[in-house]
Amino acid sequence: MAVAMKENSPIRWNLNPSMFAEKERLILESPAFSASTFRYGSGVEALRVRAGRGEFVWLPYLGQQVWDWRVDDKSLKFEGFMEEPSYGKNFLQNYGGFLIHCGMTAMGNPGPRDAHLHHGELPVARFDEAWIETGPDDGREKELSLCGHIHWKVPFVAEYRCTPSLRISADGLRLRAEVRLENPTSRDLEYMYLAHINFAFAGAEKILSTVPFDAAHATVREEIRPSLERPGLTANPALIQRIDGEAAYEPELVAILNHKDAAMPAGSILVHKDGSVRWVRQDSPELDHHVIWITHNRDRGACGFHLPATAGPTGLASEKAQGNLKRLPAGGGVTLRYECGFADRLGDAPIAGAH
Repeated sequence: MAVAMKENSPIRWNLNPSMFAEKERLILESPAFSASTFRYGSGVEALRVRAGRGEFVWLPYLGQQVWDWRVDDKSLKFEGFMEEPSYGKNFLQNYGGFLIHCGMTAMGNPGPRDAHLHHGELPVARFDEAWIETGPDDGREKELSLCGHIHWKVPFVAEYRCTPSLRISADGLRLRAEVRLENPTSRDLEYMYLAHINFAFAGAEKILSTVPFDAAHATVREEIRPSLERPGLTANPALIQRIDGEAAYEPELVAILNHKDAAMPAGSILVHKDGSVRWVRQDSPELDHHVIWITHNRDRGACGFHLPATAGPTGLASEKAQGNLKRLPAGGGVTLRYECGFADRLGDAPIAGAH
């Protein structure tokens, strides 16, 4: 049964796996938002949120991933990857979400000295709790939040509490994330985090950023093959900013942008040929990196033009050797903040100084 939200009345709507069935069911409705539950054939629970021009599919228990984001009924996420989420599979076997939380004890592609999962435990973790929050204190319904909590604990390894919150604007064009990490133990916690935001490749034209694409800030990890298609990326990372829609980015282009010395917030804009833009901004000092990940061939396409991160994606041992792991004191907590959005024109992207 749908629940109508009373005007000016804040609500927390607790979810339970038993609420999700194969047949989609409306559970919440207001003038600005609606939310309905369903379950994929694989058994994964999903919540569909409609807001303004946007539609979001959120996985409240499987990693709290945003599986899809549509604007004007067109998906914004990458193409050619997994069509449906599943439990019990590794990162690549389940790689299909628009926004994937990565971390927290490790992140990135494991190197030869690593034993951690690809992009850490969060992408495949089952969360303990999930809920919806809504209702502003100014009487105007502006945002709806998708929230959850996991208490991750492995004896002799690490323990933490993680509480993500994803706020959807009433027009459906902006997603604000706050990822709260708490260390309940009596010893410091080393952590890593990356927001794997997977926008589509088709139609992308250029990347604008507040972070300079120069040797002091950008490191190219993987060049596309054959290198003759885009020569000199390592020597001149600025060439990454111009997207060649006909080229094969094979197998992938990976670049790491380090902005420890840059002014916050840091942000990037992906300009499309039709004039529309997608944008990402991060404003937590702990998120002092972002990653660019682009792949394109006849079977798939992705333009992850700005993945907010605490470090590069080269694996735990490598990033620790570079001094990039973050440390959370015993009993301490930190909130990682970033946001992404869609706009019809460049002037509507809320990022100053991108070039």
